[in-house]
Amino acid sequence: DCGARFQPGQQLGVPSHDARRSMFFGGGFPGFDQEEMMGRRPRGEVNTSKFYEALEVDKGASQDQIRKQYRKMAAKHHPDKGGDDEKFKEIQKAYEVLSDPEKRQQYDRYGEEGLENGGGGGGGGPSDLFDILSGRQRQRQPQGARKGQNVVHQLSVSLEEIYMGKTRKLRMRREVIEPGSMMSCTDCGGKGMNIRVVRMGPMIQQVQEGCRACDGQGSQYQSKQVQEVMEVVVPKGAPDGYKLTFHEKADEIPNGIPGDVVFVLQEVAHPEFKRKGADLYVKRTISLVEALCGFRMELTHLDGRKLLIKSAPGQVIAPCHYDPFKGEEAVEWETHSNMDCPDLETIAKADTDDIDKLKQVISKGQLRGKGVGAFRVANGKSTFYRASAEQVHASLRPAKGVTLYTLADPAKSAAQRMMMAVEGEGMPVFKSPMEQGNLFLILDIQFPDAIDAHAAAALKAALPSPLHAPKVADDDAEYDVCELRKLDPVASFKATVNDAANDATQEDEREQGGGGGVQCAQQ
Repeated sequence: DCGARFQPGQQLGVPSHDARRSMFFGGGFPGFDQEEMMGRRPRGEVNTSKFYEALEVDKGASQDQIRKQYRKMAAKHHPDKGGDDEKFKEIQKAYEVLSDPEKRQQYDRYGEEGLENGGGGGGGGPSDLFDILSGRQRQRQPQGARKGQNVVHQLSVSLEEIYMGKTRKLRMRREVIEPGSMMSCTDCGGKGMNIRVVRMGPMIQQVQEGCRACDGQGSQYQSKQVQEVMEVVVPKGAPDGYKLTFHEKADEIPNGIPGDVVFVLQEVAHPEFKRKGADLYVKRTISLVEALCGFRMELTHLDGRKLLIKSAPGQVIAPCHYDPFKGEEAVEWETHSNMDCPDLETIAKADTDDIDKLKQVISKGQLRGKGVGAFRVANGKSTFYRASAEQVHASLRPAKGVTLYTLADPAKSAAQRMMMAVEGEGMPVFKSPMEQGNLFLILDIQFPDAIDAHAAAALKAALPSPLHAPKVADDDAEYDVCELRKLDPVASFKATVNDAANDATQEDEREQGGGGGVQCAQQ
């Protein structure tokens, strides 16, 4: 029929999209909702009120109101104060989302499911029924507006500001487009590109280039510089390098959305306190008397409070050689000759007996985090076992010609790391400011250069017996009596190395006939 009508966008002889949807099995698959399969219908109502109800705030609450309410709710429902553990976790989860502007925006649109799925809307299914039948199931690409460049600023913050939290008001300049000034470029017709004809002898070539009038943007407009005040809230316990994002607060662009303004926190080194996670460290020097008989010291904390720190009665402070800022600790291994653990689970094998490489594979390579508790080496080959330290030691068996390497007991290394600390006086835990880390003291014990003989006798009477008590007299003819003195080991090493090097040089010169290696011409 020449008078047949068709919908705009529909080609003759091709079924419309609605027709294609209903052409199979009388309009759809039994038991399936086509609208949901096509990704056009949300999967039920989206709950975007749960987190606001958990914190007991309105949806229009400001960041400051949410933060204050979280502190109030967390203090009320904290498990250490008799609160319900599940309720406290719900409050923490709600604050984690609502305190982050980007996560909050996603939650307000898509609820919890949107956070889990990366912000996708309802459905999330294939874009067309034909994709299901062909097995392609293409993922829909988001078609958002062009976004401008982000502006990143480094923001230096002191340890005091991170400890107590801080709100800074910063003046920022940005470029905005004058209202009503946007118009399509007359030179390129809004395309952003122009066609230029280039003649090269008998040949004519068309070259496409960006429009110079609008800088390839397709629009012409007038802009102005405006000054805005941004309130940058430094959260308590924020880590170094934490990013605070102000969405769409950068320069405006034509036919697009502005970029973001991002503040990156840079922690300024403190002259007294050092930080590691939520723990604080302070270095102090105490005398041997204080280490043995107890000490009291004053300390001004980051919030200005005065602390009086003292050791417990009868407590002896021993030197601690553990350095918390040395970096990642090396894994310690114990060696067992002629032993094996054949009953343990084998997770990998290797055709090498290079012990250093095998340890590196466990600590930094393919087997990192795989629960390796031991490995055996025999006949140039290695076997890795997955087990805990307790399981390894319980399954040890004699095995001739096998060398077994097991992880050292964590309790042994922990004993060497024990440091004096004040519990709960560290940094606030990030996003859980009601909890705090610990304050550790790095104590250097200052020993006296000499001690009086009478004082030494009194100390011997008060302290435990010496570990070394030889029964030989000083005038025994069979022994050479040696006294200790202070020497620099570096200077001692250099002196002996230089002497050996000089002797070797002189010996070489003698072998070459002397004369510094100069050879005489022969007649």
